[in-house]
Amino acid sequence: MRQPSKNLGGLKLKNLIIATLVGAAAAVSAFASVPATAAEKPTVALSNAFLGNAWRRSMITAFEEAAIKAEADGLIASFQVSNAPGENSATEQIAQLKALLLDEPDILLVNPASPTALNPTLQQACDQGIVVVVFDSSTELECVHIVTNSFGDWARLSTQAVIDGIGGKGNVIIARGVQGSPPEIEMYDVQTALLYDNPDVKVVGEFFTFCDSAKAQEALLGTIASLPEIDGVIGCGEGLGAVQAFQTAGRDIPVVAFAPSGRALKFWGEGNGAPGSVAVMSDPGQGVAALFTGINIHNGQEVPRITIFPPVVVSDEERDQWIAVVGDDEIASWQWTQELVDAQLKANIDGTVADAALPPVPVR
Repeated sequence: MRQPSKNLGGLKLKNLIIATLVGAAAAVSAFASVPATAAEKPTVALSNAFLGNAWRRSMITAFEEAAIKAEADGLIASFQVSNAPGENSATEQIAQLKALLLDEPDILLVNPASPTALNPTLQQACDQGIVVVVFDSSTELECVHIVTNSFGDWARLSTQAVIDGIGGKGNVIIARGVQGSPPEIEMYDVQTALLYDNPDVKVVGEFFTFCDSAKAQEALLGTIASLPEIDGVIGCGEGLGAVQAFQTAGRDIPVVAFAPSGRALKFWGEGNGAPGSVAVMSDPGQGVAALFTGINIHNGQEVPRITIFPPVVVSDEERDQWIAVVGDDEIASWQWTQELVDAQLKANIDGTVADAALPPVPVR
């Protein structure tokens, strides 16, 4: 789905832990946004394909909080959010988009149901002179800007954390995502490449778990008796279910990659999950990053067509700070500001994404 033009490459979990807001502030000085005058303040519309999971709900909550503040700060004139009915239906979202275009917003942000089906409608928006920013997905439409996380980086960060957590040797299981999907293929390629570089880590089983805790628990419970001692589970956020399966079977708990949901983080914080575990997922704050990116474009800034923003990474050291700010039914998200987005955009322009400072742990 995503089309990352650059990878975070050498980004290590250690770098993420020590990244500070100081680095971001330093980068901003050369890429400061231009405040809009009263007459130039843009109107903003967000089109969301569906609202049926915690990630989408967290995305909308983060966006609305940021948009309210942006309006109060005079960065935008107004905003509206439209969540399409149904379950990720491109047809429903196209109808929604056509209704939004009648309002002629200056900036249109889109979390699309399809990377292709919406293109004629998005082209119509471009033809109307609207700044269009797609996030959490991709499109071949040249008039559209894209803000995205990299699935490859998600896989790299979570896999390396598990490898480091087991001391670079031991038995692991790979819990794979949605079978045959482009994101799963991209993530698996990164996972296997890292494992190739760590020959003392042995893969003793692979399961398709769809990055879902319940499915991971079911798959593991069905086979765990036949497995040797497992030191780590390399996956895409199904750590809670994996740990529960090992607990049910009376086995030692492995190092895992959790999803950074409030529920999973609390479960982890209660002593479930071996030391060295991590939580990694694409960032629901992408909608906020897209908002400030769209404002920059509207204000005449030169912005790459595709910009890469980092996934959310929660380490052992920062876990309790995140628990304090993430509700049980929320997914952790970076708290993007105009200044932090400017710094990330500059890093994309300069080719220094791998060294870009990450946002601090949010404060609420």
